[in-house]
Formats: sequence, structure tokens, C-alpha cells
Amino acid sequence: MTSLSPVVLLVEGDIVVRHPLGEYLRECGFTVFEAANGNEAQQALQALSDIEVVLADIETAGGGFALRQWIQEQNLPVEVILAGSVDKAVQRAGDLCKKGPALAKPYDHFLVRDHIRRALARRDRGKG
Repeated sequence: MTSLSPVVLLVEGDIVVRHPLGEYLRECGFTVFEAANGNEAQQALQALSDIEVVLADIETAGGGFALRQWIQEQNLPVEVILAGSVDKAVQRAGDLCKKGPALAKPYDHFLVRDHIRRALARRDRGKG
């Protein structure tokens, strides 16, 4: 599959959060695939080679830190943005911001869009 628009995988267990955010990102011009958990995300990443950015909630089963670790182990050329309650992230894995791009919940859709755009720019710089 080849897409002309940037491809984002949205990993969020809460459908009430996932669907509206996915629709907003599509309106912003992204191609968006949605996964409800880390297993679905891994399947999507294995099946779709054009995913460029993964936005993963740290509270989603198999998502967040575990998914980012799996992506690194697979050596996939994908930018990962983690999202979730900063307090919970600090309790679980130290300073979330030091571990990579992060977003606090509840989501501000404009901020999500901007984080994805920055992640795409980082990815493009890494190719050059």
C-alpha cells in the first residue's frame, strides 16, 4: 500500500477517544489506522510498511512503552509518540519526556496534530 498522505497508527484502547481523534487527523490530511491494543498495533505494523508515526497511549494494553520497545527491537523506521497521564508515566517509567516525544491526556487535538508533524519532520531528517 502506498499513500500520498502521511500514515499514522493511532493506538488507543478507549473507542470514545480513538475514533474522534482519528477522524480529526484524517481531516488534517493524514491517513490513519486505528488499533485498540498493542497486539493490533503490532499486526498493523507488520502488514503495513508505510506507517510513519505511531501515537500510542501508555495505558492501552500492550501499547505505550511495550509497543515502543517492540518497534525498536524490530528496527522499524517509525516515529513513536507516547500519550497518557504524565503522573502515571512518571510512576511507571521515570520521566516520560526523557524517553521520547510525549503528550499529556486529555488530548488537545491541535497539539496532537503538531506533535505528529514534528515527528514526521524528524523522520524525514533521519532519512537524509
